[in-house]
Amino acid sequence: MSLPTAESLIRQALIFRQAGENAKAIDLLKEALAAEPEHLNAQIQLGATYLDQGKGVPAMEALGGAARQAPSSGVVRRLLALGYLQRGDLVRAKAEAEEAVRLGPGDGISHTILGRVLDRRRDWAGAEAALRRGAALATDNDYTLVHLGYFLLRRRKFAEAARVADDAGRVAPDDFGVILLRGDVALRQGRAEEAKDFALWALSQKASHREAIRLLVSVKAHQSWWLGLWWRLNSDFVLRLLLVIASIPLGIWFLTPIYLIGGRLIFEHMLARELKTVKLKRGF
Repeated sequence: MSLPTAESLIRQALIFRQAGENAKAIDLLKEALAAEPEHLNAQIQLGATYLDQGKGVPAMEALGGAARQAPSSGVVRRLLALGYLQRGDLVRAKAEAEEAVRLGPGDGISHTILGRVLDRRRDWAGAEAALRRGAALATDNDYTLVHLGYFLLRRRKFAEAARVADDAGRVAPDDFGVILLRGDVALRQGRAEEAKDFALWALSQKASHREAIRLLVSVKAHQSWWLGLWWRLNSDFVLRLLLVIASIPLGIWFLTPIYLIGGRLIFEHMLARELKTVKLKRGF
């Protein structure tokens, strides 16, 4: 029986990656590279999959090999930009993203990645221009739409964010990131029940995902001022510390930890009623 080719292994890996099974995808891509160590697409896919996992070091190792083989590849350059962005090296991330845009001026994803880098650099005007350009070039791509939508949310442009979220919903209604964006937009616009539906939809796909739990918790905090105050305290260590310090002279410092613990128990009970598989993680 003949051994599988590198191409067939890569095709299998892409299927697993699209299904979110990155560990299996990585094993297959490593097997492909063992068969053909200089296979460019295997190096690119391995780097991209490691980036999905947030593993910057092995991602950059794989992408470094790809860059040596194809220095003029816009895809490689934009993935390198993402790798540097994950590291927090915004200077190199910007240089790689700009090079990706230069190599592929019609590539919406490259413009979107440049926008993400500029956003992190607090260049709001440049970020918005790049993100809008990315979405305009790739109108049917959920990646470009989701990142533009969240940028507009952070800039408090809620009506525009809602339109982008609607567009994303038409393009990829079942995409996890799109569902979260639509839920966050609904919550910001005061449609808490609709936001809850999106949160539960996201949790039905990934029951322990931090962002999905964050959205549902945010909905519950929005629906109750008492729990909303608890959520803000629980999310901000400095605010908790200041409250304890301020309460010491009054002799009621112990009320803050009681409030935090009691609020957490109430939240856990409320979430358990919504979706039995939800478990609050540390940090919520």
